[in-house]
Amino acid sequence: MKLGPHFYSLSQIGPVYLVGGSVRDDILHRFSKDHDFAVPGDARAFANKVATQLGARMIEIGKDNKALYRVISGDEVLDFSPMAGKSIEDDLKKRDFTINALAYDLRSKRLIDAVGALDDIRSKTIRLVSQEAVSADPLRMLRAFRLAAVLGFRIEPETLAVINKQSFLVAESAGERITAELFKMMKVEGSFHYVKQMFQAGLLTRIIPELEPCRGCLQGEIHGWDVFEHSLRAYQEMETILINPGGLWPRFVKPIANYLQAHDRKVLLKWAILLHDLGKPQTRSVDQRGRVRFLGHEEEGGRLARRICARLRMSGQDRSYVTFIVQNHRRPLLLFDAHQRANLGSRGIVRFVRKFQDDLIGLLLHSVADQRAKASVGPESLSALITFLEQIFSTYFFDLKPKLAAARLVTGHDLIRHFNLEPSELIGRLLEKVEEGRLNGEIRSKKEAIEQVSRWLQLEGDAGIEPATPSSGGLCSIR
Repeated sequence: MKLGPHFYSLSQIGPVYLVGGSVRDDILHRFSKDHDFAVPGDARAFANKVATQLGARMIEIGKDNKALYRVISGDEVLDFSPMAGKSIEDDLKKRDFTINALAYDLRSKRLIDAVGALDDIRSKTIRLVSQEAVSADPLRMLRAFRLAAVLGFRIEPETLAVINKQSFLVAESAGERITAELFKMMKVEGSFHYVKQMFQAGLLTRIIPELEPCRGCLQGEIHGWDVFEHSLRAYQEMETILINPGGLWPRFVKPIANYLQAHDRKVLLKWAILLHDLGKPQTRSVDQRGRVRFLGHEEEGGRLARRICARLRMSGQDRSYVTFIVQNHRRPLLLFDAHQRANLGSRGIVRFVRKFQDDLIGLLLHSVADQRAKASVGPESLSALITFLEQIFSTYFFDLKPKLAAARLVTGHDLIRHFNLEPSELIGRLLEKVEEGRLNGEIRSKKEAIEQVSRWLQLEGDAGIEPATPSSGGLCSIR
Protein backbone atom coordinates (compact mmCIF):
# COMPACT_ATOMS: atom_id res chain seq x y z
CA MET A 1 0.00 0.00 0.00
CA LYS A 2 1.08 3.56 -0.70
CA LEU A 3 0.87 5.25 2.69
CA GLY A 4 2.55 8.34 4.03
CA PRO A 5 5.38 7.93 6.59
CA HIS A 6 3.15 9.26 9.39
CA PHE A 7 0.98 6.14 9.02
CA TYR A 8 3.86 3.76 9.59
CA SER A 9 5.02 5.82 12.57
CA LEU A 10 1.78 4.79 14.31
CA SER A 11 3.10 1.25 14.57
CA GLN A 12 5.81 2.54 16.93
CA ILE A 13 3.08 3.24 19.48
CA GLY A 14 1.83 -0.34 19.33
CA PRO A 15 0.14 -2.91 17.10
CA VAL A 16 -2.50 -1.32 14.84
CA TYR A 17 -4.34 -2.23 11.64
CA LEU A 18 -5.63 0.04 8.91
CA VAL A 19 -9.04 -1.41 8.04
CA GLY A 20 -12.12 -0.94 5.90
CA GLY A 21 -12.80 1.56 3.17
CA SER A 22 -9.42 3.22 2.96
CA VAL A 23 -7.73 -0.16 2.30
CA ARG A 24 -10.33 -0.91 -0.38
CA ASP A 25 -9.92 2.54 -1.92
CA ASP A 26 -6.13 2.17 -2.06
CA ILE A 27 -6.54 -1.05 -4.02
CA LEU A 28 -9.01 0.70 -6.36
CA HIS A 29 -6.66 3.70 -6.70
CA ARG A 30 -9.25 5.97 -5.12
CA PHE A 31 -8.13 8.84 -2.94
CA SER A 32 -9.39 8.78 0.65
CA LYS A 33 -9.02 11.25 3.51
CA ASP A 34 -10.89 9.13 6.06
CA HIS A 35 -9.02 6.23 7.66
CA ASP A 36 -10.22 3.61 10.13
CA PHE A 37 -7.90 1.73 12.46
CA ALA A 38 -8.49 -1.36 14.59
CA VAL A 39 -6.45 -1.36 17.79
CA PRO A 40 -5.77 -4.53 19.83
CA GLY A 41 -6.09 -3.22 23.37
CA ASP A 42 -6.88 0.27 24.62
CA ALA A 43 -7.96 2.28 21.56
CA ARG A 44 -8.52 5.44 23.60
CA ALA A 45 -5.00 5.48 24.97
CA PHE A 46 -3.62 4.68 21.51
CA ALA A 47 -5.56 7.57 19.93
CA ASN A 48 -4.36 9.95 22.65
CA LYS A 49 -0.74 9.07 21.87
CA VAL A 50 -1.38 9.56 18.14
CA ALA A 51 -2.91 12.98 18.82
CA THR A 52 0.12 13.99 20.89
CA GLN A 53 2.49 12.70 18.21
CA LEU A 54 0.68 14.66 15.47
CA GLY A 55 0.09 17.80 17.56
CA ALA A 56 -3.67 17.32 17.26
CA ARG A 57 -6.64 16.73 19.56
CA MET A 58 -8.49 13.48 20.21
CA ILE A 59 -12.31 13.49 20.11
CA GLU A 60 -14.40 10.68 21.60
CA ILE A 61 -17.48 9.74 19.52
CA GLY A 62 -20.16 7.34 20.75
CA LYS A 63 -20.31 5.41 23.99
CA ASP A 64 -19.35 2.08 25.52
CA ASN A 65 -18.47 -0.66 23.03
CA LYS A 66 -19.48 1.54 20.06
CA ALA A 67 -17.08 4.36 20.93
CA LEU A 68 -14.43 5.45 18.50
CA TYR A 69 -11.65 7.98 18.97
CA ARG A 70 -11.06 10.55 16.25
CA VAL A 71 -7.90 12.46 15.49
CA ILE A 72 -7.96 15.14 12.80
CA SER A 73 -4.60 15.94 11.22
CA GLY A 74 -4.73 18.54 8.48
CA ASP A 75 -7.41 17.37 6.04
CA GLU A 76 -7.17 13.73 7.13
CA VAL A 77 -9.49 12.04 9.64
CA LEU A 78 -8.11 9.10 11.64
CA ASP A 79 -10.64 6.97 13.57
CA PHE A 80 -9.43 4.42 16.13
CA SER A 81 -11.67 1.64 17.47
CA PRO A 82 -11.03 -1.40 19.67
CA MET A 83 -10.47 -4.54 17.65
CA ALA A 84 -13.58 -6.77 17.75
CA GLY A 85 -12.68 -10.33 18.73
CA LYS A 86 -9.45 -12.00 19.70
CA SER A 87 -7.76 -11.49 16.35
CA ILE A 88 -7.92 -9.17 13.38
CA GLU A 89 -9.49 -12.03 11.40
CA ASP A 90 -12.31 -12.17 13.96
CA ASP A 91 -12.75 -8.41 13.57
CA LEU A 92 -12.97 -8.61 9.79
CA LYS A 93 -15.61 -11.34 9.90
CA LYS A 94 -17.88 -9.01 11.88
CA ARG A 95 -17.81 -6.23 9.28
CA ASP A 96 -20.54 -5.33 6.78
CA PHE A 97 -19.36 -6.20 3.26
CA THR A 98 -16.45 -8.27 2.07
CA ILE A 99 -14.92 -5.35 0.18
CA ASN A 100 -14.71 -3.48 3.50
CA ALA A 101 -13.30 -6.47 5.39
CA LEU A 102 -9.63 -5.94 4.61
CA ALA A 103 -6.87 -5.02 7.02
CA TYR A 104 -3.32 -3.81 6.60
CA ASP A 105 -0.86 -4.52 9.38
CA LEU A 106 1.23 -1.37 9.70
CA ARG A 107 4.01 -3.24 11.56
CA SER A 108 4.49 -6.18 9.20
CA LYS A 109 3.22 -4.29 6.13
CA ARG A 110 0.98 -7.28 5.38
CA LEU A 111 -2.47 -7.23 3.75
CA ILE A 112 -4.98 -9.47 5.54
CA ASP A 113 -8.01 -10.86 3.68
CA ALA A 114 -10.15 -13.21 5.78
CA VAL A 115 -13.36 -13.27 3.72
CA GLY A 116 -12.44 -13.19 0.02
CA ALA A 117 -12.47 -9.39 -0.23
CA LEU A 118 -9.85 -9.19 -2.96
CA ASP A 119 -11.83 -11.51 -5.24
CA ASP A 120 -14.97 -9.39 -4.79
CA ILE A 121 -13.06 -6.17 -5.45
CA ARG A 122 -11.70 -7.65 -8.66
CA SER A 123 -15.17 -8.79 -9.77
CA LYS A 124 -16.77 -5.51 -8.58
CA THR A 125 -19.19 -7.31 -6.29
CA ILE A 126 -21.00 -6.12 -3.15
CA ARG A 127 -21.46 -9.10 -0.83
CA LEU A 128 -22.51 -9.25 2.82
CA VAL A 129 -19.92 -10.83 5.08
CA SER A 130 -22.80 -12.59 6.85
CA GLN A 131 -26.58 -12.35 7.16
CA GLU A 132 -26.09 -11.22 10.77
CA ALA A 133 -24.46 -8.04 9.44
CA VAL A 134 -27.91 -6.64 8.58
CA SER A 135 -29.52 -7.37 11.93
CA ALA A 136 -26.49 -5.82 13.66
CA ASP A 137 -27.05 -2.59 11.72
CA PRO A 138 -30.02 -2.44 9.29
CA LEU A 139 -28.59 0.69 7.65
CA ARG A 140 -26.12 -1.63 5.96
CA MET A 141 -28.87 -2.58 3.51
CA LEU A 142 -28.96 0.97 2.25
CA ARG A 143 -25.18 1.20 2.35
CA ALA A 144 -25.03 -1.70 -0.10
CA PHE A 145 -26.75 0.42 -2.75
CA ARG A 146 -24.71 3.50 -1.89
CA LEU A 147 -21.43 1.59 -2.24
CA ALA A 148 -22.60 -0.05 -5.46
CA ALA A 149 -23.52 3.34 -6.93
CA VAL A 150 -20.35 5.14 -5.84
CA LEU A 151 -18.00 2.33 -6.88
CA GLY A 152 -19.92 1.15 -9.94
CA PHE A 153 -20.25 -2.37 -8.46
CA ARG A 154 -23.12 -4.87 -8.57
CA ILE A 155 -24.90 -6.32 -5.55
CA GLU A 156 -24.78 -10.11 -5.71
CA PRO A 157 -28.12 -11.99 -5.69
CA GLU A 158 -27.84 -13.57 -2.22
CA THR A 159 -27.22 -10.18 -0.67
CA LEU A 160 -30.24 -8.75 -2.50
CA ALA A 161 -32.32 -11.68 -1.22
CA VAL A 162 -31.27 -10.95 2.36
CA ILE A 163 -32.14 -7.27 1.91
CA ASN A 164 -35.54 -8.16 0.48
CA LYS A 165 -36.26 -10.47 3.41
CA GLN A 166 -35.12 -8.02 6.08
CA SER A 167 -36.04 -4.70 4.46
CA PHE A 168 -38.57 -3.97 7.22
CA LEU A 169 -35.66 -3.54 9.64
CA VAL A 170 -34.59 -0.28 7.94
CA ALA A 171 -37.28 1.50 9.98
CA GLU A 172 -35.01 1.01 13.00
CA SER A 173 -32.35 3.28 11.49
CA ALA A 174 -32.20 6.96 12.38
CA GLY A 175 -33.61 9.30 9.74
CA GLU A 176 -30.45 11.36 9.44
CA ARG A 177 -28.36 8.23 8.79
CA ILE A 178 -30.76 7.11 6.05
CA THR A 179 -30.62 10.58 4.48
CA ALA A 180 -26.81 10.65 4.57
CA GLU A 181 -26.61 7.34 2.69
CA LEU A 182 -29.25 8.36 0.15
CA PHE A 183 -27.60 11.72 -0.53
CA LYS A 184 -24.26 10.01 -1.19
CA MET A 185 -25.94 7.57 -3.55
CA MET A 186 -28.00 10.21 -5.35
CA LYS A 187 -24.93 12.36 -5.98
CA VAL A 188 -23.79 9.67 -8.43
CA GLU A 189 -24.79 10.46 -12.01
CA GLY A 190 -26.13 6.96 -12.63
CA SER A 191 -28.05 6.48 -9.38
CA PHE A 192 -31.36 5.64 -11.11
CA HIS A 193 -30.37 2.00 -11.60
CA TYR A 194 -29.78 1.64 -7.87
CA VAL A 195 -32.94 3.52 -6.88
CA LYS A 196 -34.94 1.12 -9.06
CA GLN A 197 -33.09 -1.84 -7.60
CA MET A 198 -33.88 -0.56 -4.10
CA PHE A 199 -37.55 -0.66 -5.06
CA GLN A 200 -37.25 -4.18 -6.47
CA ALA A 201 -35.59 -5.29 -3.23
CA GLY A 202 -38.48 -3.84 -1.22
CA LEU A 203 -36.31 -1.20 0.44
CA LEU A 204 -37.45 2.02 -1.24
CA THR A 205 -41.08 1.83 -0.13
CA ARG A 206 -39.95 0.84 3.37
CA ILE A 207 -38.07 4.13 3.55
CA ILE A 208 -40.83 6.11 1.78
CA PRO A 209 -44.09 4.21 2.39
CA GLU A 210 -45.98 7.16 0.89
CA LEU A 211 -44.87 5.87 -2.52
CA GLU A 212 -46.81 2.63 -2.11
CA PRO A 213 -50.27 4.11 -2.98
CA CYS A 214 -48.74 5.43 -6.23
CA ARG A 215 -48.39 1.87 -7.50
CA GLY A 216 -51.43 1.03 -9.60
CA CYS A 217 -52.74 4.62 -9.50
CA LEU A 218 -53.64 5.08 -13.18
CA GLN A 219 -53.41 8.53 -14.76
CA GLY A 220 -55.09 8.34 -18.14
CA GLU A 221 -53.77 8.14 -21.69
CA ILE A 222 -51.40 11.11 -21.58
CA HIS A 223 -49.12 9.42 -19.06
CA GLY A 224 -49.35 5.79 -20.10
CA TRP A 225 -47.97 4.59 -16.76
CA ASP A 226 -49.20 4.59 -13.20
CA VAL A 227 -47.99 7.32 -10.84
CA PHE A 228 -45.16 5.24 -9.42
CA GLU A 229 -43.73 4.16 -12.79
CA HIS A 230 -44.00 7.74 -14.06
CA SER A 231 -42.13 9.01 -10.98
CA LEU A 232 -39.29 6.54 -11.50
CA ARG A 233 -39.07 7.42 -15.20
CA ALA A 234 -39.10 11.12 -14.33
CA TYR A 235 -36.24 10.51 -11.89
CA GLN A 236 -34.27 8.86 -14.69
CA GLU A 237 -35.01 11.76 -17.04
CA MET A 238 -33.97 14.29 -14.40
CA GLU A 239 -30.71 12.46 -13.87
CA THR A 240 -30.04 12.44 -17.62
CA ILE A 241 -30.73 16.18 -17.83
CA LEU A 242 -28.47 16.96 -14.85
CA ILE A 243 -25.49 15.31 -16.53
CA ASN A 244 -25.57 18.12 -19.11
CA PRO A 245 -28.28 20.63 -18.10
CA GLY A 246 -26.88 23.34 -20.35
CA GLY A 247 -27.51 21.11 -23.33
CA LEU A 248 -31.17 22.10 -23.26
CA TRP A 249 -30.44 25.82 -23.35
CA PRO A 250 -26.80 26.44 -24.41
CA ARG A 251 -27.11 30.21 -23.97
CA PHE A 252 -27.71 29.76 -20.26
CA VAL A 253 -25.10 27.14 -19.37
CA LYS A 254 -23.30 29.31 -16.82
CA PRO A 255 -26.25 30.51 -14.70
CA ILE A 256 -27.76 27.00 -14.71
CA ALA A 257 -24.44 25.48 -13.61
CA ASN A 258 -24.00 28.09 -10.88
CA TYR A 259 -27.51 27.43 -9.61
CA LEU A 260 -27.03 23.66 -9.48
CA GLN A 261 -23.70 23.86 -7.68
CA ALA A 262 -25.24 25.41 -4.58
CA HIS A 263 -26.82 23.55 -1.66
CA ASP A 264 -26.88 20.02 -3.14
CA ARG A 265 -29.47 21.18 -5.65
CA LYS A 266 -28.86 18.30 -8.05
CA VAL A 267 -29.63 15.80 -5.29
CA LEU A 268 -32.61 17.82 -4.07
CA LEU A 269 -34.07 18.01 -7.59
CA LYS A 270 -33.84 14.21 -7.76
CA TRP A 271 -35.65 14.01 -4.42
CA ALA A 272 -38.33 16.40 -5.65
CA ILE A 273 -38.96 14.56 -8.90
CA LEU A 274 -39.24 11.25 -7.07
CA LEU A 275 -41.87 12.76 -4.74
CA HIS A 276 -43.56 15.22 -7.08
CA ASP A 277 -46.78 13.24 -7.69
CA LEU A 278 -47.25 11.82 -4.20
CA GLY A 279 -50.51 13.73 -3.86
CA LYS A 280 -52.19 12.06 -6.84
CA PRO A 281 -53.61 8.92 -5.18
CA GLN A 282 -55.38 11.05 -2.55
CA THR A 283 -56.80 13.53 -5.08
CA ARG A 284 -57.70 11.21 -7.97
CA SER A 285 -61.16 11.59 -9.47
CA VAL A 286 -62.90 10.85 -12.77
CA ASP A 287 -65.16 13.54 -14.26
CA GLN A 288 -68.39 13.04 -16.25
CA ARG A 289 -66.44 12.80 -19.49
CA GLY A 290 -64.28 9.99 -18.11
CA ARG A 291 -61.20 12.15 -17.70
CA VAL A 292 -58.91 11.34 -14.79
CA ARG A 293 -58.28 14.44 -12.67
CA PHE A 294 -55.93 15.18 -9.78
CA LEU A 295 -57.13 18.56 -8.58
CA GLY A 296 -54.94 20.00 -5.84
CA HIS A 297 -52.39 17.20 -5.97
CA GLU A 298 -49.51 19.68 -5.85
CA GLU A 299 -50.55 21.00 -2.45
CA GLU A 300 -51.21 17.51 -1.09
CA GLY A 301 -47.91 16.31 -2.55
CA GLY A 302 -46.09 19.23 -0.94
CA ARG A 303 -47.58 18.33 2.42
CA LEU A 304 -46.48 14.71 2.08
CA ALA A 305 -43.02 15.70 0.83
CA ARG A 306 -42.50 17.97 3.82
CA ARG A 307 -43.55 15.18 6.16
CA ILE A 308 -41.12 12.73 4.54
CA CYS A 309 -38.24 15.20 4.63
CA ALA A 310 -38.95 15.94 8.30
CA ARG A 311 -39.07 12.23 9.14
CA LEU A 312 -35.71 11.73 7.41
CA ARG A 313 -34.29 14.65 9.36
CA MET A 314 -33.30 16.73 6.35
CA SER A 315 -32.18 20.25 7.11
CA GLY A 316 -34.83 22.96 7.13
CA GLN A 317 -33.35 24.45 3.98
CA ASP A 318 -33.41 21.13 2.09
CA ARG A 319 -36.91 20.36 3.34
CA SER A 320 -38.21 23.74 2.16
CA TYR A 321 -36.61 23.41 -1.27
CA VAL A 322 -38.01 19.93 -2.00
CA THR A 323 -41.46 21.03 -0.80
CA PHE A 324 -41.25 24.18 -2.93
CA ILE A 325 -40.50 22.23 -6.11
CA VAL A 326 -43.27 19.69 -5.45
CA GLN A 327 -45.86 22.37 -4.70
CA ASN A 328 -45.01 24.44 -7.78
CA HIS A 329 -43.96 21.78 -10.29
CA ARG A 330 -46.97 22.32 -12.57
CA ARG A 331 -46.60 26.11 -12.83
CA PRO A 332 -44.32 26.12 -15.92
CA LEU A 333 -46.55 23.57 -17.67
CA LEU A 334 -49.69 25.62 -16.97
CA LEU A 335 -47.87 28.65 -18.37
CA PHE A 336 -46.93 26.67 -21.47
CA ASP A 337 -50.51 25.49 -21.87
CA ALA A 338 -51.73 29.11 -21.76
CA HIS A 339 -49.08 30.00 -24.35
CA GLN A 340 -50.24 27.17 -26.62
CA ARG A 341 -53.81 28.49 -26.41
CA ALA A 342 -52.60 32.04 -27.19
CA ASN A 343 -53.85 33.08 -23.78
CA LEU A 344 -50.59 34.25 -22.23
CA GLY A 345 -49.50 37.88 -22.19
CA SER A 346 -46.22 39.43 -21.14
CA ARG A 347 -47.64 40.24 -17.70
CA GLY A 348 -48.23 36.55 -16.98
CA ILE A 349 -44.62 35.73 -17.86
CA VAL A 350 -43.29 38.65 -15.81
CA ARG A 351 -45.32 37.64 -12.77
CA PHE A 352 -44.08 34.06 -13.03
CA VAL A 353 -40.45 35.06 -13.46
CA ARG A 354 -40.60 37.68 -10.74
CA LYS A 355 -42.18 35.25 -8.28
CA PHE A 356 -39.60 32.49 -8.70
CA GLN A 357 -36.48 34.32 -9.95
CA ASP A 358 -33.40 32.03 -9.82
CA ASP A 359 -35.50 29.09 -8.62
CA LEU A 360 -37.27 29.03 -11.96
CA ILE A 361 -34.15 27.11 -13.11
CA GLY A 362 -35.07 24.18 -10.88
CA LEU A 363 -38.72 24.38 -11.89
CA LEU A 364 -37.99 24.46 -15.62
CA LEU A 365 -35.56 21.53 -15.42
CA HIS A 366 -38.21 19.63 -13.48
CA SER A 367 -40.84 20.42 -16.13
CA VAL A 368 -38.75 18.97 -18.95
CA ALA A 369 -38.00 15.78 -16.98
CA ASP A 370 -41.68 15.46 -16.04
CA GLN A 371 -42.83 15.80 -19.66
CA ARG A 372 -40.21 13.41 -20.98
CA ALA A 373 -41.55 10.78 -18.60
CA LYS A 374 -45.06 10.86 -20.13
CA ALA A 375 -45.76 8.22 -22.76
CA SER A 376 -47.84 10.34 -25.14
CA VAL A 377 -45.65 13.46 -25.24
CA GLY A 378 -43.83 13.32 -28.55
CA PRO A 379 -40.68 15.04 -29.84
CA GLU A 380 -42.55 17.99 -31.36
CA SER A 381 -44.35 18.81 -28.11
CA LEU A 382 -41.12 18.51 -26.13
CA SER A 383 -39.31 20.74 -28.59
CA ALA A 384 -42.07 23.35 -28.34
CA LEU A 385 -41.89 23.24 -24.54
CA ILE A 386 -38.10 23.63 -24.48
CA THR A 387 -38.31 26.57 -26.90
CA PHE A 388 -40.98 28.24 -24.76
CA LEU A 389 -38.95 27.73 -21.58
CA GLU A 390 -35.96 29.30 -23.32
CA GLN A 391 -38.11 32.41 -23.79
CA ILE A 392 -38.76 32.36 -20.05
CA PHE A 393 -35.03 32.20 -19.41
CA SER A 394 -34.44 35.08 -21.85
CA THR A 395 -37.08 37.22 -20.15
CA TYR A 396 -35.49 36.62 -16.78
CA PHE A 397 -31.76 36.79 -17.46
CA PHE A 398 -31.71 39.45 -20.18
CA ASP A 399 -34.57 41.67 -19.08
CA LEU A 400 -36.02 41.21 -15.62
CA LYS A 401 -32.97 40.23 -13.59
CA PRO A 402 -31.10 43.47 -14.43
CA LYS A 403 -34.27 45.43 -13.67
CA LEU A 404 -34.79 43.61 -10.36
CA ALA A 405 -31.29 44.61 -9.33
CA ALA A 406 -32.03 48.28 -10.07
CA ALA A 407 -33.59 50.67 -7.56
CA ARG A 408 -37.36 51.04 -7.52
CA LEU A 409 -38.85 54.13 -9.11
CA VAL A 410 -40.75 55.21 -5.97
CA THR A 411 -40.78 54.27 -2.30
CA GLY A 412 -43.55 54.15 0.27
CA HIS A 413 -42.20 57.40 1.72
CA ASP A 414 -42.53 59.02 -1.71
CA LEU A 415 -46.21 58.06 -1.92
CA ILE A 416 -46.99 59.12 1.65
CA ARG A 417 -45.35 62.50 1.13
CA HIS A 418 -46.70 63.20 -2.36
CA PHE A 419 -50.29 62.03 -1.81
CA ASN A 420 -50.59 62.74 1.90
CA LEU A 421 -51.45 59.09 2.58
CA GLU A 422 -51.38 57.33 5.92
CA PRO A 423 -49.24 54.17 6.21
CA SER A 424 -51.51 51.25 5.28
CA GLU A 425 -51.84 48.16 3.08
CA LEU A 426 -52.77 50.53 0.25
CA ILE A 427 -49.18 51.75 0.08
CA GLY A 428 -47.93 48.20 -0.45
CA ARG A 429 -50.50 47.53 -3.16
CA LEU A 430 -49.59 50.72 -5.01
CA LEU A 431 -45.87 49.99 -4.82
CA GLU A 432 -46.51 46.48 -6.12
CA LYS A 433 -48.46 47.82 -9.12
CA VAL A 434 -45.74 50.37 -9.87
CA GLU A 435 -43.06 47.67 -9.70
CA GLU A 436 -45.01 45.40 -12.02
CA GLY A 437 -45.43 48.27 -14.46
CA ARG A 438 -41.71 49.03 -14.29
CA LEU A 439 -40.77 45.41 -14.98
CA ASN A 440 -43.26 45.24 -17.85
CA GLY A 441 -41.74 48.38 -19.37
CA GLU A 442 -45.01 50.30 -18.95
CA ILE A 443 -43.59 52.75 -16.38
CA ARG A 444 -40.10 54.10 -17.05
CA SER A 445 -39.53 57.03 -14.68
CA LYS A 446 -40.45 58.37 -11.27
CA LYS A 447 -42.65 61.01 -12.90
CA GLU A 448 -44.58 58.37 -14.83
CA ALA A 449 -44.93 56.33 -11.64
CA ILE A 450 -46.42 59.26 -9.70
CA GLU A 451 -48.82 60.05 -12.56
CA GLN A 452 -49.94 56.43 -12.75
CA VAL A 453 -50.48 56.22 -8.98
CA SER A 454 -52.61 59.36 -9.21
CA ARG A 455 -54.79 57.70 -11.85
CA TRP A 456 -55.13 54.54 -9.75
CA LEU A 457 -56.16 56.60 -6.74
CA GLN A 458 -58.80 58.36 -8.84
CA LEU A 459 -60.18 55.00 -9.96
CA GLU A 460 -60.26 53.71 -6.39
CA GLY A 461 -62.21 56.66 -5.08
CA ASP A 462 -65.34 54.55 -4.79
CA ALA A 463 -63.41 52.12 -2.61
CA GLY A 464 -62.89 54.63 0.17
CA ILE A 465 -60.22 56.91 -1.23
CA GLU A 466 -60.94 60.55 -1.96
CA PRO A 467 -59.31 61.52 -5.26
CA ALA A 468 -56.92 64.43 -5.45
CA THR A 469 -58.38 67.83 -6.42
CA PRO A 470 -56.69 70.86 -7.93
CA SER A 471 -57.16 72.80 -4.69
CA SER A 472 -55.38 70.11 -2.70
CA GLY A 473 -52.26 70.36 -4.78
CA GLY A 474 -52.41 66.77 -5.91
CA LEU A 475 -52.90 65.36 -2.41
CA CYS A 476 -55.47 62.80 -1.34
CA SER A 477 -56.63 61.47 1.98
CA ILE A 478 -58.17 58.32 3.39
CA ARG A 479 -61.76 58.58 4.63
